[in-house]
Amino acid sequence: MLWMLFYGRRRRGFPWLLAGVLFALLVLGLTFAIPGGVDVWRAIAPVLLGGLLVVALLGAVAASLRPRRRR
Repeated sequence: MLWMLFYGRRRRGFPWLLAGVLFALLVLGLTFAIPGGVDVWRAIAPVLLGGLLVVALLGAVAASLRPRRRR
C-alpha cells in the first residue's frame, strides 16, 4: 500500500514528510515497549493532541488570510 504514495506525477527530492511520519510512528511504537510508557502517554496525549489542534486551526486561519498567488 505504500506504493500508492509514490503513484502518479514524478516528484523530485527526498520525501521528508513521509520519512518523518514513519520515524514518529517508530518512536511512538517503541515507547509502548518501555515499562510505564503507556501511562506517560496517557498524561501527555491530551496536551499533545490539543496543541496539534491549535496549530492546525492557526494554519488554516493563516492560509485563509494569505492572498493567493496569481498565475
